[in-house]
Amino acid sequence: MEAQKSITSRRIGVILTFASLAALVILFEYCKSTQWTPLFIALGILSLIVLGISFALTFVKSGLWGFTHKALKKLDEREIALTSKNLRYAYAIFSIFVLLLLFIFALTETPIDMLMVAALLLFAHLLPAAILAWTEKGM
Repeated sequence: MEAQKSITSRRIGVILTFASLAALVILFEYCKSTQWTPLFIALGILSLIVLGISFALTFVKSGLWGFTHKALKKLDEREIALTSKNLRYAYAIFSIFVLLLLFIFALTETPIDMLMVAALLLFAHLLPAAILAWTEKGM
C-alpha cells in the first residue's frame, strides 16, 4: 500500500511540474502578443511557485534528479540499465515533442523566444527522471 501511495504522489508531482511549466510558457506566449494584466501576472507567479515546489518535492527531495544526473561510474549495473532505458524513452518523447512544436511554430510563423528554449531545456532534463518516477515502484 505504501509503494502505491509513493508512486501515486510521484505521478501527481510529475503532472504538477509539467503542467505548471506548460502553463508558464503558454501564459508568457499569450501575454507577449497581448498585454500583461494583474491577473496574468498573478497566474504567472502562481505557476512559477507551483513549478518550484513540485520540482523540489518530486525531483530533488526524492532523489530522482540526482539519480538521473549521476556519473555512470557511480552507478551499478542495474542502475545503468534503468538509466539507459529511461534516457532512450526520454529522447524519443522529447524528439517527437520538439519536432511537432517546431512544425506548429513554423506553420503559424511564430518566433521562438528564450523562455520557450529554457522551458524545453528544463523539460529535456526532467523527462528521464519523470519517466523513472512514473514507472518504477521501488524508487
